[in-house]
Amino acid sequence: MRRPLCCVCAAFVVTVFLYLQINPAPVPQLCLEQGSSAALQGRVVQKYTQEEALVLQLDCVSIVQTKQKIDGRVLCYIEQKACGIVPKAGSIIAVEGKVSGFSRARNPGEFDAQGYYQLQGVAFRLYKAEVIAQGSGYSAYREYLYQIRHFFEEIFDSVLSPKDASIMKAILLGSKSGLDEESKQLFQKSGIAHIFAISGLHITMLGMGLYHILRKLWIPQPLCAVVSVGVMVAYGDLAGMSSSAYRAVVMFGLQLAAQMLRRTYDMLTALALAAVLILMEEPRYLYYSGFQLSFGAILGIGCLSELIKPVRWKVLEPLCASLRIFLVHFPIMLSVYYEFPVYSFLLNLVIIPAMSVLMAAGLVCLAAGSLPAVFGFWLAKLAGGVCHLLLACFEGLCVLSLRLPFANWVVGKPDLWRSCAFCAVVVFLYAAHQYGAFLSKRLPREGLYHARGALYGQKELAVGLPAMVKFVAVLSAVLLLSDNPADGVSMTFLDVGQGDCIWIESAAGEQFLVDGGSSSKSRTGRYTIVPFLKYNGVSVLEAVFLTHLDSDHISGIMEMLEGSGQALEIKIKRLCISDAVIEDEPYHELKALCERRQIPIYRLKAGDSMEACGLRFEVLHPHAGYEAASRNSSSLVMKLEAEGVTALLTGDVEADGEQAAAGRLLQQNDAAGIDIYKAAHHGSKYSNTQALLSQLQPETAIISCGENNRYGHPHTETVERLEQTGSDIWITKDTGAITIHIRKGSYTIEPFLKNDQK
Repeated sequence: MRRPLCCVCAAFVVTVFLYLQINPAPVPQLCLEQGSSAALQGRVVQKYTQEEALVLQLDCVSIVQTKQKIDGRVLCYIEQKACGIVPKAGSIIAVEGKVSGFSRARNPGEFDAQGYYQLQGVAFRLYKAEVIAQGSGYSAYREYLYQIRHFFEEIFDSVLSPKDASIMKAILLGSKSGLDEESKQLFQKSGIAHIFAISGLHITMLGMGLYHILRKLWIPQPLCAVVSVGVMVAYGDLAGMSSSAYRAVVMFGLQLAAQMLRRTYDMLTALALAAVLILMEEPRYLYYSGFQLSFGAILGIGCLSELIKPVRWKVLEPLCASLRIFLVHFPIMLSVYYEFPVYSFLLNLVIIPAMSVLMAAGLVCLAAGSLPAVFGFWLAKLAGGVCHLLLACFEGLCVLSLRLPFANWVVGKPDLWRSCAFCAVVVFLYAAHQYGAFLSKRLPREGLYHARGALYGQKELAVGLPAMVKFVAVLSAVLLLSDNPADGVSMTFLDVGQGDCIWIESAAGEQFLVDGGSSSKSRTGRYTIVPFLKYNGVSVLEAVFLTHLDSDHISGIMEMLEGSGQALEIKIKRLCISDAVIEDEPYHELKALCERRQIPIYRLKAGDSMEACGLRFEVLHPHAGYEAASRNSSSLVMKLEAEGVTALLTGDVEADGEQAAAGRLLQQNDAAGIDIYKAAHHGSKYSNTQALLSQLQPETAIISCGENNRYGHPHTETVERLEQTGSDIWITKDTGAITIHIRKGSYTIEPFLKNDQK
């Protein structure tokens, strides 16, 4: 058997995957009350600065009063002004502060902070923390690494601009806490966010560089290898030892061990062994995108190097390398980011070679900045200038690539079976190539070589799939993975906290939004609405209906119109508002943004309608000439007809608007039969009148409101009225996003949070 160790390690990884599929990790429960004060004791395992706070990560944590052990680590945020003596790494301390758990994703596509920190082994945070006691013992090794890292960070801060310094600290020191958000978004959108990962490029430059220097000094090879690996382990610890850094250090150590033992170094075996070592410590890393992308890149290079290679023009080798990585990264990128940067192939052809120069300049900057003389400072400034020029070039190239047509291919999160089918095609191509190579070596031994030698110019026969077959197979797999067809009509009531946002998809895949804002969640557009849209493969909205212009209905849409950050570029074809809109400051801001983005504004009144495949929107309120007393009273009320199912979308309409809408329904002989009722004004008792509910008799009622909101929504009176009409009540604060699938006159309801996840 070739690569027996690699096969065993691969089998272990598959076993871990199957085990986690059958026995998923339970959602951790916060053992202390949210917002309560707590005194904890633990050991400092890591510390770093984040904005104006010193962050301490504690393990072996227990509650001081009860001595109860905490399952997991705790992050303590200490304000720099209130921080006296900084505890040393490895020391035992007691801290007191406010308990805060991590929020879990409540909408499709939303970042799951709880799951992320659970993977890191962190149980919760302690805000406004204060050190109340500390022991005398500490870890000299950990403390020394912290001091070195802090010293290097100060060098970057002194010779570079804040923006450049934050990027260089992320690239060379693994310090991502202060990373410039705009740069992070830009590089991620362009497909070069991998430059922030401590990976094989760092280890190759530093580790192999150190190893060769030591060898030039005639130091024995075993000692050179031990010193080099030891320094790289320390560097990995200094940079936080991410999964990519761990992989690179393990593979570097195995490579040097193979040289000393005079054995052949096998990259795939080293990769598999590194994966096993990581998963033995934390099996859930298998679902971590950083783990998948880091190992996937090396897997693509190692397995597909012979499958995809230039036949004649060797200059195309870098492009072929990008294609190999693409075949592994494509399903991962879509599962994590829901889009693929089309020009990342070409961009990385420039960025990856330039990264070596950037890292070298950064290392010179750190080395020169460590010198006490003035000459060292100016040399550091000179190296910093090189860093600035390269980073400026990176940024310019990223901006240019995003301005090109079809820069980002928004696909959405693919179904699991599509991802499996894509992987099956790649595995088939790899297996066919390996089998062809095996046959090519066997054919001469069976006499065919001599029989056909003249025909092939005395060369060994090459057996394998034709290039065109490979191309068609890969293209078919890409098209299958990127296909995201609509399956009937869907509606999702997003959980935006105290606010409203409704996404509607027609049977032909046309996309609509009704409202989009929140008064309890900040940056709703960036962190909730846009990720949800991309999760569903939405890059164009046919129309956005704004029922009225209160911030809890438009704040996220305003973010999208402002376009602050490359990640918020969702095209909006038209924007529809109430004809009775109050032309105050929010209106003029909205109008100015639409004019800048060249988005037409339509003012709707009762009787207006819009149709799409399987959908019909009809405005029931306000009527022509209606004079609104407030923003709420001007709310659009719309009836939506979708494949035989009717829904009433009410905004924050008040009692007079409800009466007008009910009157129009009576005129249409539609006195009853509303299937889905979106409760007005987040379930307020001043809307959702008994008269309206008695007339509509809605089968299902959806209430959108935030947890522990200061208005007390939904009011008890409203819930009781809905119960009296026999409505099935769903509330976003309890269920997260609520998706309704409509098929041929019937519908099903799917909450995002299951009962065991609330």
